[in-house]
Parts: sequence; C-alpha cells; structure tokens
Amino acid sequence: MSLWGLVSKMPPEKVQRLYVDFPQHLRHLLGDWLESQPWEFLVGSDAFCCNLASALLSDTVQHLQASVGEQGEG
Repeated sequence: MSLWGLVSKMPPEKVQRLYVDFPQHLRHLLGDWLESQPWEFLVGSDAFCCNLASALLSDTVQHLQASVGEQGEG
C-alpha cells in the first residue's frame, strides 16, 4: 500500500494537521506519482540538484494539469 493509502485512512483531524502547507486534494491527485520521484537527491544547491528540482517542478505542474483535465472531463 502506498504511503498516501495509509494516510488517507487516518482520522480527518490528523490528516488536516499534516497538510497545512501542501493541500490534501493535490496530494491525493498526485499520491503515487509523488512517492515514485527521486526527492532524496535534492540535498544541495549544486547544478545537479538545481536541474533535478527544476525538472521535478515541471513534471509536477504537468501532472497537476493532466489530473485537473481528467477531472473536468469526468
């Protein structure tokens, strides 16, 4: 089971406390994708980390746009 699958089974008040800065709805939309990304490599400010962060941000925006598009069609 994914981490989001476990979190989504928690009592709502606990989940709300966890997602103050990152909206819960977005986490739900991108759950599996977010968990499969190489976030552990974003540990510095060198060129590699900056390029990876930029790529992950672009991919995140694309996945959000695709998810919103799918919801609009449904």
